[in-house]
Amino acid sequence: MSIYPSEDLNVACLQMDIKWCSIEENLAAVESYLFSAPSADLYLLPETFASGFATEKKLLFEVSTNDFVDAITKALKRWSFQKKAWVGGTIFMREGNRFRNRFIMVSPDGEITYYDKRHRFSMAGEGEYFDRGDTRVVMQIKGWRLLLAICYDLRFPVWLRQQSNNGEPEYDGLLIPANWPEARHSAWETLLKARAIENQCYVLGVNRVGLDGFGVNYVGGSLSIGPWGDVGKEMPKTKTGWISTTWEAIHLSAVRKRYPFLKDADLFSI
Repeated sequence: MSIYPSEDLNVACLQMDIKWCSIEENLAAVESYLFSAPSADLYLLPETFASGFATEKKLLFEVSTNDFVDAITKALKRWSFQKKAWVGGTIFMREGNRFRNRFIMVSPDGEITYYDKRHRFSMAGEGEYFDRGDTRVVMQIKGWRLLLAICYDLRFPVWLRQQSNNGEPEYDGLLIPANWPEARHSAWETLLKARAIENQCYVLGVNRVGLDGFGVNYVGGSLSIGPWGDVGKEMPKTKTGWISTTWEAIHLSAVRKRYPFLKDADLFSI
């Protein structure tokens, strides 16, 4: 019996500039963007959308206070309730003197699903101050099984590789919020397409734009990619705003049935 989704999924992501360590300003910006957001079942925000990728230890303590975490979580719940859709992005969570980069998805009913970033970006301090996640998370929206990942995870195909679920693919879509710098932008586009092709799934990658507090520049290039590796929708570089598209259940099923490459894959466990 097939476990492919039976209905389409409308997805949208927000390419935005992120004000450095300014939680209230960034939450207000997302709120404003949501007024003009396209209709969708799922809205995805960039990695650390409320603070920027502020991975210096002093800054981490400032942006991960209980008050800020509560404010961000309440905002996500409010937005998901207002839009009657799932809304998600990543935030820094403090656990004692250690941190996690946590991807939070909130349902219209306020249900929270979360995933902790597995691969820590050592070049920016994540390897020193952050604990990594040890569990892959696949959630469901409208029958679509969606694997959660964060930015640097994109470089590690073994972690994101399809697993067999009673002879069927484990997931149908991959969600990746990111802060991916301009200097390595060509890798962003290439790896998003590669993950879609090798896993025969849809991929939604959302990236920020603008200059961060470390002087690192970002140009966006947020993408929705189909199971052929085809670009379904792309946000122009340096622009801000939404892209939205429909992930088609019948197209996903047709691709997998016509070319059942996944059935020939090597079996392994992580």
